[in-house]
Amino acid sequence: MKLSPSNQQYRLFISELKNFDPKKKYNVLEVGAGEQLIKPYLGKNFTYKGMDLGKNQDYNFNLDGGKFPIKSEVFDIIICLETMEHVMYPERVLKEIVRVAKKDAFFFLSMPNEYNFLQRFYHLFGIKTFIDAPFRLVEEHLHIHKPRVKDILNLFSKHLKIQKIDYVWESRHSTEYLTYSSFFRAIDKFIDVLAKLWPEMFTRLVAVKAVKRDR
Repeated sequence: MKLSPSNQQYRLFISELKNFDPKKKYNVLEVGAGEQLIKPYLGKNFTYKGMDLGKNQDYNFNLDGGKFPIKSEVFDIIICLETMEHVMYPERVLKEIVRVAKKDAFFFLSMPNEYNFLQRFYHLFGIKTFIDAPFRLVEEHLHIHKPRVKDILNLFSKHLKIQKIDYVWESRHSTEYLTYSSFFRAIDKFIDVLAKLWPEMFTRLVAVKAVKRDR
C-alpha cells in the first residue's frame, strides 16, 4: 500500500511498524485523526482509537477544550500528525498527549515547517493558500501557528526525548497517488533529498519518534 504524496506525514510511523513486537498488544491513540488514514496499516495486535471533531471518532473532542476525556497512562502509542498548528494552545495539547501515554509509550508527532522555500516564495509575492484564509484562521481551524524547523523541535523536545527525526518534503500537487504524474514525483523525490541536507529551506514537515523523558 503506497502513501499518497499528500500524506507523507505517516512515513516515519509506517517505517517503524516493523520494530513493534507482533505478539504484543498495543493501544494506539491518534490525536487529530481526521479520516483515520493510518488504520489500514495497523495489524490485528493494534487497537486503534481516534480523537477529533466528528461523530466517526472514538473521542469526539475539540482539542482546544482542555483536558482529554481519557484517564492517565492508557496508550502505548500516540500519533499526532499535522495537528498542533491548528489548535490555539499546542503546548497544552502536547502535555495532555504525554499524560494519557504509558511510561514506556512511543510518540509519533509532526508539524509543518512554514518557512520552507515554497512558503517563502508565496509570502514574497503575496500569495495566500487555503490554509491562510485572511481573518478566518481561528474560526476554520486553519494554520494558526507558523513554526520554523527549530521551533518544532524545541517544542517536542521540551516535553519528550526525540529518538528519530524525519525531514519530509510533502507534495501538495495531488491527493491521489495514481493521478500524480511521474514528472512531479521526480521533482518531489529530489526536493525530499534536499530536505535532509537543508531542513530549514526544503522541509515541508518535521516528523519525530519520541519517548517520555524519564524513560
